[in-house]
Formats: sequence, structure tokens, C-alpha cells
Amino acid sequence: MPAIRDRPIRILAHLYAMQKASREMSGGILHYAAVHPDVQAQLYGIGTPRRRREEFRAWRPDGIILGATDEATLRSVEALGCRAAVFVNARPAAPTTLRWGSVYCSNTAVAESAAKVFAGKRLAHFAFVGTRTDDEWSGERGAAFRRLAAAAGCSFSEFKSPRTARSNHRNELAALAEWSKRLPKPCGIFAACDARAKDVLDACALARVPIPEQAIVLGVDNEEFICRQTLPTLSSVVPDFAHGGYLAAEMLVELIAGKKRRMPPMTFGVKGVVERMSTTDTRETGRMVGRAQEFIRTYATSTDISVADVAKASGTSLRLLQKNFKAVAGTTICDALQTERLKRVCEILSETSTPIGQIGELCGFGNDAYLKKLFHRRFGCTMRDYRAEH
Repeated sequence: MPAIRDRPIRILAHLYAMQKASREMSGGILHYAAVHPDVQAQLYGIGTPRRRREEFRAWRPDGIILGATDEATLRSVEALGCRAAVFVNARPAAPTTLRWGSVYCSNTAVAESAAKVFAGKRLAHFAFVGTRTDDEWSGERGAAFRRLAAAAGCSFSEFKSPRTARSNHRNELAALAEWSKRLPKPCGIFAACDARAKDVLDACALARVPIPEQAIVLGVDNEEFICRQTLPTLSSVVPDFAHGGYLAAEMLVELIAGKKRRMPPMTFGVKGVVERMSTTDTRETGRMVGRAQEFIRTYATSTDISVADVAKASGTSLRLLQKNFKAVAGTTICDALQTERLKRVCEILSETSTPIGQIGELCGFGNDAYLKKLFHRRFGCTMRDYRAEH
């Protein structure tokens, strides 16, 4: 990678620490810089020591990654001396002298993940609730979800926010409750984001539509401060924001070092779906196993919990849970615990320099020798070799 003016390429990125998407994308940007010695990255915004990009004027950034595209922002970035910009989920709203490109979350991939969950529950009716302001990305998710419902041979409904002079949250929640009451049951309701999915849960409670017995609800972003506090807890699609940040940094460096004025947009996909109680099986067996799985996801890596602890948390006897867990989840409780813990072990190995001898304790393994043996049996290599390869 060529250096610019005999120094590393310097990229600036906006961080809004209150949003999980922004935090994880920032992590991807920093990871790109960490594995490319010719690149330096700095963050600005709420949650960082420097809130304004202008504070980096003396640092002389070569490029910037941000979401705002209004004319005032573009002029400010140009005045900062940046040669290029990558916009997240946006494109410039005015002409600019910057070389630029855009990185988007694939709204089709998000909709596909939701449709797969609903199809797996054998639901015949799909429903979608977009943002109140009809954001473009929300509309794209709804349109893709509608196509997927048709392809699956399912009926489809979409909630439209009322547009009246008296429109407010209370009136809209009442309209959403009335709409949810009229939906064919059972159904799956997919919301454009977790905050909107919470509105759906509130509306269903108002309409006395039981979740998940008559409707299952799924959001997007896996904002845990929302998902874990709703009643029932909220399932959510998890976009791969960290990969999106990495792609944004990669694109920006190419724009800075190359001669292209503009690059075609790039998209990042989805890591998976975290299922909680809002999409659990409507049968009692499914609810029991769902409670056990949620407990495992929450506590498996934070403490040395046992199979008996999982049974207690699921509200049933160990014998009954063991009997039903494998039939519903396709694995044993012990294997589910090990899988969750090993997933965290892999994250620590690939993302940190934590000494290998300390990782077991951080991930719920009481015996370090047992972890090393289990890891080799599961992945076919030592933990040290895994870290070297990742």
C-alpha cells in the first residue's frame, strides 16, 4: 500500500457511541488500521475525547468515514483537507470535490434473515412495520420482505403510520394496536429496527395480542439494552456492522491512494439472528427450551453455570429439560453451553492479545487443561495456532 507524502494514510471516522451500529462499525475501522501498518485511524464524535472533526485539522486527515451528507458537512470536510470520503448508508446530497463511495447494510439480507425465521415457524402470514418517517432503508427492507413473503406463498400486511395533524406517539400506538389486532393469526411481525419492534410489542400488549402465542415479533440490530428489557424479550437480526466498518476503511484507502473519483457502493450482510422469547415456539416445550437457550446465551461465558442451573432458569426439572432440549434445539444442553463458551474463546483469541492461560476463566471454563483439549477436538488445532491464523 503506497504511503502519502512519506507518512501513513490518515483516516477519520465519526462515532456515535449511543448506537451499537456505530460502535461496531468503528471497531471494524480500527481493526482495519490495526492490521495495515500504513494506515492510522482516529475517531471523533459523542463518546470520544474530541466531538468535532475540525479538532483534527492539524492532524491533516486524508479521508473520512461518516453518515451525514448535507452540503454544510461536505464543505466542512473539504475545508479540513480530506481528499476522499466514504458515506455509511448514504450518498452526497450535494456536489463535492471529494472522491467518494458508499457502504450500505444489505437490506435484502436483513429481510431474508427475518423471512427464514418466520418460514421456520411455518407461519402463513408475514407482516412488516417500518419506521415512522419512512426512511429509505426501512422501505427497502419492507419491499424485500414483501417479495420473500410472496415467494414463500404467504400473505402479507404492512403498517403505515397515520399522517394527520393530530398524529403523535399515543395515537400512532393505538393505530398500531388496532392493526395488530386485525392481522391473521398466527403471524410473524418484522420491524425495521429494535426500537420499532418495541413499539410493536407495546401495541400488541395494548391490543391483548399474546406474544408469541398469536404473533411472533422480530427486530433488527440486536440493541441489547432494548432487547433484554422488553416483555417478552425481543429477538433480533444482527447485521455485521464490524465487517461494514472494515469495508468502509478499505474503500476509503483505495480512494485516497488511487485515481477513481467514485467507487460503486458496497454492502455488508448479516451475522445471524438472536432469538429470544418474542419468537420462541408457541408450544410449552418450545417455550421451555427457549428460556434455557436464552439463559445459556446470557450467562454461559460469565460464570461456570451447570446444566442444573439451566434447568432451574427454564422453570422445569432437569430430567424434563434434557428430554426435550435435544428434540427442539438439535443438541444437548452440555453441547450448547460448550458451543457458546467456545464462540467467546474464538472471539478473544482473534480480537485480543489476552494470554491463553487466562481465557478459560473469562469464558466460563473452570479447568484450563479441559478447555485446551476440548478446543483441539472441536477445531482441529491448538488455541495458539488458531490465534496465529486469525
